[in-house]
Amino acid sequence: MRTGRLTHIFIFLFGLLFIGALVVVGAIYYSSLTAETPIPIPTVEVIFTPTSEKRATVALPPKWTETPSPIPTETPTVWSETESADLNSSEALAKKQAIGELLGPYLQNVTTDSVTIAWRTAGASQGEIVYGGTSEYNLSVVDDMIGKQHHVILSDLHPDTHYHYRLISGDVPLTEDLTFHTAPGPEKKSLSFVVYGDTQKRPEIHDAIIDQARSLTPDLVLHVGDLVNKGRDEAQWDEFFWITKELLAYVPLFPTLGNHELQSEDYFERFFLPGNERWYSFSYGPAFFICLEIDGFTKLDDVSEQYQWLQQTLAKNTQPWLFVFFHKPPYSAEYEGQSEAYIRARLTPLFEEHGVQLVFSGHNHNYQRSHVNGITYIVTGGGGGDLSDRIKQDEHLLRYFVGFHFVLIDIEGDKLNALALTPEGAIIDRFELYLP
Repeated sequence: MRTGRLTHIFIFLFGLLFIGALVVVGAIYYSSLTAETPIPIPTVEVIFTPTSEKRATVALPPKWTETPSPIPTETPTVWSETESADLNSSEALAKKQAIGELLGPYLQNVTTDSVTIAWRTAGASQGEIVYGGTSEYNLSVVDDMIGKQHHVILSDLHPDTHYHYRLISGDVPLTEDLTFHTAPGPEKKSLSFVVYGDTQKRPEIHDAIIDQARSLTPDLVLHVGDLVNKGRDEAQWDEFFWITKELLAYVPLFPTLGNHELQSEDYFERFFLPGNERWYSFSYGPAFFICLEIDGFTKLDDVSEQYQWLQQTLAKNTQPWLFVFFHKPPYSAEYEGQSEAYIRARLTPLFEEHGVQLVFSGHNHNYQRSHVNGITYIVTGGGGGDLSDRIKQDEHLLRYFVGFHFVLIDIEGDKLNALALTPEGAIIDRFELYLP
């Protein structure tokens, strides 16, 4: 009798533990908090299928074929595709072997009339970008520096225009035909971009996110910091650019410094950004973007250079959509230290005064959406770092997700559609914003 009673007690306790474990697991993987009652786990909706074959040749995004280049047709004065298009010729293979692994080319600082194209080689070399309105490439810019890191600036371009380009060395092609699109002016009312961050570990997750982002053909990509785990590790930077090469050959990346990039020479050697590269701004169609250096150690008093620059930059904006991105979030449902309160006290009054609609941050390795005084704050730190489930009740928190993810923003006129997606393409959050 006693043995039977103990058995029943044991089964009852085990059942309670099992139910408790299910509740905890569910909360970790997907939760949406209210002040009192948790929202049940929703059924996610898969809308995209990840690319099955890695490193596949990237086809020209269909939406970029619509705007022909106004460049007049001329007799090509530089290397032409018809002269030597075989990337596997003995000459091309010998040249590739001499320069070693090629990282890039990748697009930087795309404006209405210019673009920076960068690439990196394992061995010292020279290179040249040939480009034009067609794959006949009637224009060229040479990088005269013999070294590993290279970049050229193509200028005098036309706004909102499709261009072809190719990287060559001598008469030898190092890449296939690639394309870029110059930024449109403010008269363009549509824009699509991807935001993600904290890709410091798990290259397979980063790779899956890039595959999904490629399928969405964004106009640009924002990275909210912690691109690598060790900012002084050259191999980790090589891995980052290897994973992203098939996306960034077509669309520009605008990153911000994370705490893992502090004191990193590679960050400033490999990126070619506006302004002083630590904080900067740029326009793209209907939107104005502001990047800040916010890592928890940043001085933001009234006389600091960055704070004064931010005040002036916000005041001069004339675009209808205004976005700010930086690494450490002002609002978070995780453990909060003094730095978050300081960031919030110094920055959010400026954001509210000047009508910022969206603020993107990372640092916390999860997804969070909060809304405070008319501004939506997104934490998107699910690019590959160790996930964090230290979420607490917070009056401003509308949605959170502990898992790998990225964010897609689509603007059409006065409406903004936002989706937070897993690397597999499942929707974990969606919301809309409207201009007044």
